[in-house]
Amino acid sequence: MSTEQPKENIIVDAMNFSDEPDANQQPEKMRDVGEESQQSARPGSVHFLIGGIFFALIRPRVLCFLMLWSCVLPLVVAVPMFNQANRDLSAVQDLPGQSILALPESAPAWMFREWQIQSGDTLTSISDVMPLLILLSSIIGLLFSAGWMSMATHYRDEHSLRAFLKGGGESFFPFLRTWLLALPLFALTTYVFWGAPSEWVLEKLMPEGDAALAASETTGRAIDITRQLLYMLALLKIEIIIDLARASIVVGKRSSAVLAILRAVGFLFRRPFAIFVIVLLGFIIEAALIFGSEWLRDLLEWPLIAAVFMLPFVRHVMRGARQSAVADYYRAATGE
Repeated sequence: MSTEQPKENIIVDAMNFSDEPDANQQPEKMRDVGEESQQSARPGSVHFLIGGIFFALIRPRVLCFLMLWSCVLPLVVAVPMFNQANRDLSAVQDLPGQSILALPESAPAWMFREWQIQSGDTLTSISDVMPLLILLSSIIGLLFSAGWMSMATHYRDEHSLRAFLKGGGESFFPFLRTWLLALPLFALTTYVFWGAPSEWVLEKLMPEGDAALAASETTGRAIDITRQLLYMLALLKIEIIIDLARASIVVGKRSSAVLAILRAVGFLFRRPFAIFVIVLLGFIIEAALIFGSEWLRDLLEWPLIAAVFMLPFVRHVMRGARQSAVADYYRAATGE
C-alpha cells in the first residue's frame, strides 16, 4: 500500500505553512511583533526609581561608610566652631543646665549676631575653610556616583564596600571630566537668568526691569516666580544630561566625556519624559523625606543632633537610588 503524500501537501509543508493562521506570518512580521511585545513589557521609569531605592537600602555597609564620611568631613569646621562657642558662650546664664549643642534651638538670634561681632576674625577664618570642604565633597561625590552606577550595572550581585569603591575608581576620572564640563554650563545658565540677558528681558516686560514698578503686584510676582522656575528647570536639565553622560560612561565602559555628553543629549531628546520622571520624582521624594524626618524629630522631641544622622541617611539613600536608576534605565533603553 502506497504511503506517498500528494504533491500539493509536499509543497505546502516545504513552505512551512500551517493550518493555524498565526503560524503563517512572515518571519519579519513575527520579529516585529516580538520586539513590540518586549517594548510593551519594559517596566516604566517609576519602577526603576523604586528599584533603585531598594537597591541602596540593601547595601548597609555602603550607606554606613557614606554616613561616616558625611559626619567626619564637617568636623573640620564643626570642632573649632564648637570650641570657640564653648569658650565665648559657656558663661550665658539665661540657659541653665543646657549644653552648647542646645543653643541653636533655644537661644535668640541676637545672641549669635553679637557673638559674631565680638569674635572678630576667628569665625571668619574658620568659615573660610568651608568652600574648600564643599569642593572636596563635590569631587569625592563623583567617586560615590560612579560607585552607585557601577554596582547597579556591573556589580549588581555585590554588596561590599570594596566593590563600591572599585566601581567608583574605574570611572572616576571620566566623571571628573564631565564635572569640569558641567561647571561652565551651570555658570552660563546662571548668567542668562540672572545677568544681563535676563535684565534686558525684564526691562521689556516691566518699567526699569523692577518687579516693584510693574503694573500690578501680581504681575511682578508672577514674572519673578516664572524666572525662578525656568532657572531651576534649566539646572535640572543640565543635571539630567550630566547624569546620562555618566551612565553612558559606566554602562559602555567609555572614557570620553565630550562624546558621552553628546550621547546624553540625544538620549534626552528621544526619551525626555521617562528620565525626567526618574530624576525629578527622586528629588521630590528626597525633599518629602527630609521634611518628614524633621517633622518626626520635632514631634518626638528628639535633640538636634538626631538630624545629623537622619538627613545624611535620607540624602545618601535617595542619591544612590537616582544614580542606580538612571544607569539601569539607560542600559535597558539602549540595550548595551
